[in-house]
Amino acid sequence: MGKELLFEIGCEEIPSIYMPGMLAALRERAGAALEEARLEFSGLSVCGTPRRLVLHVADLAEQQAPLSEELLGPPVSAAFDKDGNPTRAALGFAKTNGVDVSTLGRKDTPKGERLMFMREDEGLPVTDVLGFAILGVLIIHLPSPKSMRWGSSTNTFVRPIHWLLALYGGKTIQRLGEGIFEMLNFPPFGNTTRGHRFMAPEQFEVKDFADYLTKLRAHKVEPIVDDGAGGGRIPLVRRGVEEAAEAAGAALAANVEGVERLVEKVAHLVEWPVPVTCRFEERFLDLPEEVIITTLEAHQRCFALRKKGGGPLAAEFIGVSNTEAKDMAVVGEGYARVVRARLEDAEFYWRQDLETPLDDMAEKLKGVVYHPRLGTSWEKVERFRELAAWIAGEIFPGDESLLSRVDEAARLSKADLTSGMVYEFPELQGRMGSRYAERAGIDPEVARAVFEHYLPRGEGDDLPLGDVGAIVGLADRMDTLAGMIGLGYVPSGSEDPYALRRAANAVIRVLQRGGYRLSLAGCAERAMEPLLEKFKDDKEIVFGRLAGFLRNRVAAGLLRGGARADLVEAVLSSGGGAGWHDPVDAAARLGAIETMAASAETFEPLATTFKRVSNIIRQAGEEAPPGDGAPEFSGGLLADEGERALAEAIEGCAGEIGKLMFPLRELRRDGEGSLGRAYAGVMEKVTALRPAVDRFFDEVLVMAEDEKLRRNRLALLGRVGALFTPVADFSKIQGRPKDSS
Repeated sequence: MGKELLFEIGCEEIPSIYMPGMLAALRERAGAALEEARLEFSGLSVCGTPRRLVLHVADLAEQQAPLSEELLGPPVSAAFDKDGNPTRAALGFAKTNGVDVSTLGRKDTPKGERLMFMREDEGLPVTDVLGFAILGVLIIHLPSPKSMRWGSSTNTFVRPIHWLLALYGGKTIQRLGEGIFEMLNFPPFGNTTRGHRFMAPEQFEVKDFADYLTKLRAHKVEPIVDDGAGGGRIPLVRRGVEEAAEAAGAALAANVEGVERLVEKVAHLVEWPVPVTCRFEERFLDLPEEVIITTLEAHQRCFALRKKGGGPLAAEFIGVSNTEAKDMAVVGEGYARVVRARLEDAEFYWRQDLETPLDDMAEKLKGVVYHPRLGTSWEKVERFRELAAWIAGEIFPGDESLLSRVDEAARLSKADLTSGMVYEFPELQGRMGSRYAERAGIDPEVARAVFEHYLPRGEGDDLPLGDVGAIVGLADRMDTLAGMIGLGYVPSGSEDPYALRRAANAVIRVLQRGGYRLSLAGCAERAMEPLLEKFKDDKEIVFGRLAGFLRNRVAAGLLRGGARADLVEAVLSSGGGAGWHDPVDAAARLGAIETMAASAETFEPLATTFKRVSNIIRQAGEEAPPGDGAPEFSGGLLADEGERALAEAIEGCAGEIGKLMFPLRELRRDGEGSLGRAYAGVMEKVTALRPAVDRFFDEVLVMAEDEKLRRNRLALLGRVGALFTPVADFSKIQGRPKDSS
């Protein structure tokens, strides 16, 4: 039975956006460090506030687990010379393990007899290990987005450390490596912590975790973030703002997800949450709702309210204070004073912007640099304006009305970047442009598209509802991808400073949500054309980079849906490697293959047969003399019954597949799943062909000595391949993974 470890890092206020990641890292790294140190425990948890990060380990062993490890050395044949004297290899192995050669053993292995040393380690007491080796190193290596140095130390931490509480079994842990701690400017380990900075700042001793929680709460600190049972700061904030809203006769303005995100942010801002209801002047309600909500929630971390039943915003909001004042009305007035100043700025810019036509705002983009090597924002708009027209023509050919709306939306899409409101509230780009367009009496779909072309702004965000916004957004992002990747800014690892992965993911999501049949390769070429003179590399190199990047993003999107990697690769490699060009088509083909793959009894033999067909065709092509064209099929050269039966089956299958796919040749938008149903039908027809293919392989020698027969049989197999290669490249499909059970 072990004892309890309680470790607290007390520091200056940690930014709230850092807290979730740092607590997760503390949990992960502490668990890994204890396991590596061979210290067993029954439970590990973390908690914290802006002023403290806390680790609690239950039943931590008092002694390291004993270690018995077999270490293999060099082969015996290389360890001793012909006279039996140890060689440098044997001496080096012995020295590494701190023993004499005479103490080494020998062991037979599949690679012959080798020297062996059995390392035994009974382990150290936990108190000899916890000090610098675990807790000190944990502080040093705990990651944070940004760190600070303080005093004379070169060591960094997210914020200056003021105290360290370190208890094992209720006793202060002794710091082995004291000199290292002093050099790092760490305070000594102790058995004290501190309460709320303002309401109970005194130090006090604690005995264990239960005592720690009780006394901290008595000192106006709730250290638990969320215990999952209704306790902790997140539940406290949530209940507090809901009760305050109810008491005000209003409802929280944000949706459930928005409220939860803000609740978590606020919970990491305070140690002792105290809701307070505040007011602002009703004249500010004339501002657009998103301006008020952004001011309150994004800038001030307050909760906007609206009248019950989904009514308009109320002139009230809820702040969450970190201090329980004698008169909370005074605190509320402080919140209101700050919010009033922000809303007055917004009101000024809103009125000023309304006096400036959107066309004039767009004209000002000529003075805004988009990228030093890619020109101004005006030039970017003109580029993707042309691209948007091309995309609209590809998806909705002949729709001149839509084309006109797309052109106007693209022209005005970035106009609000020069507005005073977006200068003051950058997160409102697009929303304000949409509002200004509405005020100017512009077509409602165009006005909505000015905002919607930014959607989705990230994973899980809404997608554009209208075709105009979707098309303009596609063009904008494809211009960005072509420009940045053309300049060589290809994301690698975790580095993606221009958020190009996010842009490509958004393109694919918009295409798939809208069912838009658009060639990404064709769109990429179009997007590159006006930029080629700005690139150092030639067109082929740039296109190769851009195409490879887009293909990887299509693959990543399909894999995120849980698809097998080999099936995704088979689908994207189809059509001579062009299977990724149309993401909507690729998803439909993948769905058909996955449905078939769900039955191993049907799919595995089918995949094996068609992989054989693919491999024979590929090998024959590789071995053909240069300049030798693909063999042509002739029914008059069918000599065996097996090949005649296959030719007949192909004829019937091809006709049925043609009936399925012919009506979809001109399909520009698949909004009803027509492609998925068609490809499912194709796979059924192709599956029915397998017995004839198997019979062909059983009865017919493909690589016959007679060249005419050989080429005709290869051509016959080519006709088989032509039926399934547009769906998937079966040579990429691996065996079905075995069930782990």
